[in-house]
Amino acid sequence: MKYIKLFMLLAVVTLFAACSDDESFNTNQVTVGFANATESIRETASYIHVPINIEGARNGKVTMVIKAEEVGDNPAKENENYIITDKTITVNVDTLKSNTVNVEICPIDDNDLTGDRTFKLTIESANGATIGNASSTVTIIDNESKMYERFAGKWTLTAIDDENAPFSKDITISSTTDESKPEYNNELTASCAKMLNVGVDLDFAWHFSFSYDEAAKSGTLGFVVNETITSYGPYSWIWTTESGQNLETTWNVDENGNISDIVFPADAKLGFYQYSYEAQKGVWMILTNIKLTKK
Repeated sequence: MKYIKLFMLLAVVTLFAACSDDESFNTNQVTVGFANATESIRETASYIHVPINIEGARNGKVTMVIKAEEVGDNPAKENENYIITDKTITVNVDTLKSNTVNVEICPIDDNDLTGDRTFKLTIESANGATIGNASSTVTIIDNESKMYERFAGKWTLTAIDDENAPFSKDITISSTTDESKPEYNNELTASCAKMLNVGVDLDFAWHFSFSYDEAAKSGTLGFVVNETITSYGPYSWIWTTESGQNLETTWNVDENGNISDIVFPADAKLGFYQYSYEAQKGVWMILTNIKLTKK
């Protein structure tokens, strides 16, 4: 009788293990593979998703192990040029809401002119599925190689105000990375917290016009005038010039690709003008000897 009970116990354990395996991993025909053979991500992005498609009926979980390797003439190094959040991807049948999962990539901005870098992602193994498109080559686009995008970052604006006192503020310049937008290569956005006190501290936000000639290694930058740059209650202000035109100057790139200080004509006047309240309408401040230096 002992042997019969022992046999029955072993049979139950074997059956339980078989059921557990059925529930743990997919048993139907499922294929996993990268959605695209190539992907491009920008160096300045926060997190980027590289999609993997899952095709077929699922009745259990699927796991994948992802491998990354350096490829190309200018390879990207893991944990130096990018980070992969998790190389083991688990897909549970009851939690997946679409037929796509993602490898999450965080590029690292090195702030250097290094050129585009590449690496390859490969589905090294899969449990509960067969592997279709096993690899995707990812290019990290170097934002420093795009002169327009290189302007994004911290700058120092210095000038002389109309009381002959030095004026210095740290400003942030930002650029769009969407090349389909009309402002790409044409317009930048600048911002500065607490740039001026008129009884209250005012935060400024304005636009610069932008152009660059690759062959000449030079470009133009200009304060865009006659648009609202700050407001407080019913009051609003703009940049203004004597001519009513944007205040522009030229700048150059040296042999190492560094952007020169951007110096406006010393006698050019940039006015901070209040326009929305008739009783106090007028110029609050005039800047001359304006210079921008990248930090």
